[in-house]
Amino acid sequence: MLGCTRAPAAPTATIPAAGATAFTSRSPTATPAAVATPDVERVLTHARMLAGTIGIRAAGTDGERAAAKYIAGVLQAAGYDATIEPFTFTTRFDDSKLEYAGTSKRGAALDGSPNEDATGALVVAGLGRAEDFAGLDAKGHIALVRRGEIPFATKAANARNAGAVAVVIANDRPGPFGGTLGTNAVGIPVIGVDGATWDQLSGRTGETVTARATTGTRSVDSQNVVGRRGGDCRAYLGGHYDSVPAGPGANDNASGTSTMLELARVRPANGLCVVAFGAEEVGLFGSQAFVKQHLVGGAQFMLNFDMAGRIEHPIIVGDDALTATIVGILAKGSDDRMKAGKFPPFASSDHVSFISVGVPAVTITSGDDPGFIHTPRDTVEHLDRDALAFTLGTGDTVLSALLKTLDTPAR
Repeated sequence: MLGCTRAPAAPTATIPAAGATAFTSRSPTATPAAVATPDVERVLTHARMLAGTIGIRAAGTDGERAAAKYIAGVLQAAGYDATIEPFTFTTRFDDSKLEYAGTSKRGAALDGSPNEDATGALVVAGLGRAEDFAGLDAKGHIALVRRGEIPFATKAANARNAGAVAVVIANDRPGPFGGTLGTNAVGIPVIGVDGATWDQLSGRTGETVTARATTGTRSVDSQNVVGRRGGDCRAYLGGHYDSVPAGPGANDNASGTSTMLELARVRPANGLCVVAFGAEEVGLFGSQAFVKQHLVGGAQFMLNFDMAGRIEHPIIVGDDALTATIVGILAKGSDDRMKAGKFPPFASSDHVSFISVGVPAVTITSGDDPGFIHTPRDTVEHLDRDALAFTLGTGDTVLSALLKTLDTPAR
């Protein structure tokens, strides 16, 4: 799931000419009959491969490319004509970090921070208030302060006025964060780090540290994996397979991709196409590239799966009419946990790209999974089998009902 503290950069995608694929499967004509019951153990097997064996699958990395090849192979084995479709996009990057005692910790440069490196002895200045710097020798040093109470720009200005050469702001809760200095030009690098850094460094005054604020834009090559069978695509299953750089993305979104793959295996139908999207975490670039490259506007529906492995607040997000139809389908069953809902601010997923070209589309998700997604803690061990079974069963119920509007399933 795309979730950020600042709006993603406007997408600039370059799509290769039609037919430019890196992988093509065998013909899907000789395939077995549709399987009646989806198997959660197969979902777990895919998730272990994607998040365990392959691991981090950040956009443009070898891990993302390895995952694309694996997914193409799974679709091929299920009888789909599988292709890998490359695309290029331009995105903002932040390679900021804090280095100390042989350790390199990822950080995030606050908007307005200059791109500079600074090295100095560490001083700890509480919340970064003016009184926290009073009597503190900060000249030529790196100031470590805690998030909270006063604006980031005020903390940075207080540190600069005290002579500090950089400011490191530690989160006041678990996990990383981003922010802005607004229009205030403080002139020294300012980076944010996760809350654990405060615990690790606040007792190490005088230790030499280096703060590196490094941001910009770059072109990145990624790819979508597409499974087709039975002519034109008149409905879609989707899910993004990339992860953030910070962790292996077991729930976000190896779980959703694996759920999608199992549904594709057991519910093959003429006109149902399957797309695993790359580069979702940095701005929905994969799904945006796909809808630009293909005429998808006439499709009847798109079901996107983004996070299926931990039950928090299971919701359906997206097109109102399709959501109401899905809620009606699920109301006939005995498990009514899945509700219509909305993502939290600054969060989104690939269904949005299909809605933008007129396709009724939704994301089905098991919930936010706070404290785990977008962190190193989002591992296979954290996935809950019962949650995966619930989301898989929900998806199968919905897909089975919606496929009745398409051709008879392929045999």
